[in-house]
Amino acid sequence: MRSLRFAAIGLLLLGASLFGWRAFRTRLHRQMMPSAAPPSATRPVSSQAQAQSLQAPSTAAPKSESANHLGPFSIAGRDYTVELQTRKVIGSDEEANTVVAMEIRDSTGAVQYRRTFPYIEPKDEFVDSWSVSAVLLSGTNRTGLLVSYDSYSEPSAPEEEPVVWLQIFGVVGGELVPFGAPLEVQGGLLADGPPSPVYKTASPAGTLADVVEFKAWTGHCRLVFPIRVDWAQGKLTPAQLCLKTADGLSAGCQYKVIPEDSLSNSGLTFVRLWPNPDEKSGLPAKTVVKKDSKVDLLTALVETHWSDGSDSNPITLGEPQNPIAGAGSFGVTQNSDLWMKVRIDGKEGWMHSEEDFQALGLPEDE
Repeated sequence: MRSLRFAAIGLLLLGASLFGWRAFRTRLHRQMMPSAAPPSATRPVSSQAQAQSLQAPSTAAPKSESANHLGPFSIAGRDYTVELQTRKVIGSDEEANTVVAMEIRDSTGAVQYRRTFPYIEPKDEFVDSWSVSAVLLSGTNRTGLLVSYDSYSEPSAPEEEPVVWLQIFGVVGGELVPFGAPLEVQGGLLADGPPSPVYKTASPAGTLADVVEFKAWTGHCRLVFPIRVDWAQGKLTPAQLCLKTADGLSAGCQYKVIPEDSLSNSGLTFVRLWPNPDEKSGLPAKTVVKKDSKVDLLTALVETHWSDGSDSNPITLGEPQNPIAGAGSFGVTQNSDLWMKVRIDGKEGWMHSEEDFQALGLPEDE
């Protein structure tokens, strides 16, 4: 009998060890994943749909699925939670949890918004998954909810900045509503995003709006893109309006540039700096760049775009070329001419050629 008891105890310890390793590996993989995922379907939930809504994912999810809970988030005196329903994706070399549904619920459990995501069966060593993160958007005038969606694929080519989708929610007329469709951008949140529970706006815009800042990739630097959040109308618009002039001198807007941790210049070289963002503004000054030169990235002048999108599309299947049907977008216009104002060892000027960008050691997509 004693040997049987020892054998049973040994089996229990072995099972607990295997379970702990499995949980640790899954948790570590989730921490390495980006904090957002591109949903493939979106639809606001009507009052009739709310009345017929499912129970919380923790009780309604099939055995092969699990639930995650984000929040509560206090907005306009009421608490809201984000419920994520997930499934496990197991490939030959990779394992991940992927979100298959998201619901925003009020304190009574009523569904305010629902979005579903496609489950993609793994193929050989390829694993595709979706993730969602949510933070409180804290403004000077009001507070809202900022939700990020992102896709994760392994293996995948390295990118300076992946594409993410951002969606803002706020209370209008006593109801929590989306302020338009998710917005696609190659960039995302600034450094003070998740895992911080609060994302703060940059400044007020009058008494009924705030300006929130995101980063957008230009191909050689990350600029700060400001968006105006109209809390009263539940609407988003670019905070800077940029128009081309006839001579093209001021095409686009001037944006703040996010400093780079390091530049990869190869040593002693030089770059050309113009006095203004126009080759006709004067002769460029050849400025020496050394390995230990102090380089400050000041301003980017580039043409950008904005599209509102539509948040009333039916459920889609998450096609690779259209992962979120009806999504809007913002960011740098494709094939636009980038001018960047820099300071090199105290000397300021504008540069814009690929040759000079590479000589300075600016990052670029592979």
